[in-house]
Amino acid sequence: MPKNKDGLRKDPSSSDSPILRNLVLLALPLLSFQRDVLAIMKKGIEDASHVRPIENLTSRELQALMMIVDSSGKWRNLLGNDLTEQIKQAYEKLFPKLVSGSMLLIETQDAILASISERLNELRRETQRNASTSKNDRAGD
Repeated sequence: MPKNKDGLRKDPSSSDSPILRNLVLLALPLLSFQRDVLAIMKKGIEDASHVRPIENLTSRELQALMMIVDSSGKWRNLLGNDLTEQIKQAYEKLFPKLVSGSMLLIETQDAILASISERLNELRRETQRNASTSKNDRAGD
């Protein structure tokens, strides 16, 4: 670790460490962007009209996959003629749980990002204070 003029090790959070300050300055906009994206995702999940197309897509993909795997329809006929309705009912039960879990995950990520952003902002302000104090100390010398 680099040493200062007194032979002591430098504090990485001091103004003498521009690398840390630069990393903090680069990280803050990225964290802010990620929080904005999470807010958009949360809003999209809360709006049920955005969930329906995903539900329809997965249902149709499953039906297409079954048509490929069972082109003769033997296995699908064993499951009953109302397979599409069964799949629709299963999705109606599954999606609220999926949405609930997704919302919880998004809220958790947002809380973590808020905490990290707050700490990085404190570190940035601290390095600015240290830089201004060291400039004042040098001016007084």
